[in-house]
This record gives sequence, C-alpha cells and structure tokens, in this order.
Amino acid sequence: MADSKYISDIEEILSHRFDNGADFWTTPDKRLLKGTPFSALGSTLILLELGMKPSDPVLKEVAELFFSTWKEDGRFKLYPQGGIYPCQTAYAAYLLCRMGYVSDNRIQNG
Repeated sequence: MADSKYISDIEEILSHRFDNGADFWTTPDKRLLKGTPFSALGSTLILLELGMKPSDPVLKEVAELFFSTWKEDGRFKLYPQGGIYPCQTAYAAYLLCRMGYVSDNRIQNG
C-alpha cells in the first residue's frame, strides 16, 4: 500500500468514499467533480500523493470510472448533464496519466 505513516490519512479519505451518495466520491448520477475536498478527482489525487499505488484495487476501479466517461473524440464528460468543458478533459487526463495510463489509447486520442 503506502508508507505506514500515511495509513491513517488514507483510511480517513477512504472512509468518505460514499459521502456524495455513491461509491468513489461520486453522486448517484456520476458527478466526478462534485464535493470538496472529497470528489472522485480530488480524493484520488490525494491518495496518490500519500503513496497509494495506482495498482490498488480501489484506484483501479476509480480509473475505470473515469474511463467510463471517455468519449470517442477524446473528451471526458465528468458530469452527466450539461456541456463538456476542456478543463474536465484536462482534469481526467491528468489524473489518468498520474495513475500510469499515459500510453492508453484513450489518453493518446485526446
């Protein structure tokens, strides 16, 4: 997992993963940027900073959650309704690259 001095911090963040109404810090309608500081994006970035490995099952599922919002034109739609903004794609791509998916075709297509 991560350095033992950060385990309690990691556990605290993980304990909030249902706070927005669905798993992995999302809302039931899959808003990935909803909630501060416990959004899917923010929480995952913090967990990575604390040393949690992208290969951890929780983070692998979060990566799949973000990839589930990928559109064929390379954009990511992090909110179920409304437009798709360039910053949303940038956030998703940044996170997925930090998680080691830089060579994934979906990232390369963007």
